[in-house]
Amino acid sequence: MTEPDLRALMRTHIPEEFHPRLELAVREGLRLRHASAGDKVIGYFGGLPELPAGFAWPGADHGHYEHVASLDLAELPKLDLNLPASGRISVFGDTDGWSGAFLYFPAETELRETPLPTDLAAANRLIERTAMTCAMVPTIPDGQWLEEHLLDADDHDDEIYDRFEAFTDAFFTHSWSWHQLGGWANEIQSDHDRGLLPGTAAYQHFYGDSSPSGQLLLVQFDTDTDIGMGWGDFGTLYCFIAPEALAANDFSEVRVHWECY
Repeated sequence: MTEPDLRALMRTHIPEEFHPRLELAVREGLRLRHASAGDKVIGYFGGLPELPAGFAWPGADHGHYEHVASLDLAELPKLDLNLPASGRISVFGDTDGWSGAFLYFPAETELRETPLPTDLAAANRLIERTAMTCAMVPTIPDGQWLEEHLLDADDHDDEIYDRFEAFTDAFFTHSWSWHQLGGWANEIQSDHDRGLLPGTAAYQHFYGDSSPSGQLLLVQFDTDTDIGMGWGDFGTLYCFIAPEALAANDFSEVRVHWECY
């Protein structure tokens, strides 16, 4: 979904009076995709992670987590998340549970490829290593958020709600895995995403002086059968962070979980 695609959807489904506020809610994110020849590589899906010497491969009592992806922050376009300008992000997911791990290593950290733990090797649980590229895309809140913040139930008839529903259905319909860094989360079951960053015009407009619940999306990884990545029944792995932790570049308490249909 590109910016022109989004505007075309808005013209088709959304009355013009709602366009300014809807545009205010839009946030840019990075769609993470399999790289082809000639693409700029920003990291990789799957394979073996690069970790500091002696660093324990993340896991739980029942076993080690699978390495989902690693990204080189120095290769990323600038986003409103204001992530560190350099360093490495590595994400791990627990397909036997519902959690995972999010690791950040500063650029000066010496990293080396880490062998696969024996339990993962015995179960043949290794996502296929695949080079990663990215594209900047617009992201939007889900339909419930849009109805709550753009519509007043007392002032609009069912046709307006139907048009908003058609708009969000068309936006979220996709034919490839929805891997994404930043922007609004594409949540399946939960409502963890507050979506807007404190201090922005959009936050002030929609939230004012209130303190909305939830956190901010760092990154999400969808089911991707082409490389052996899966989360239950076509699920997605999410990494959320508290706004104050993001502002401090403190990634020690990132919430990692997955959910499915």
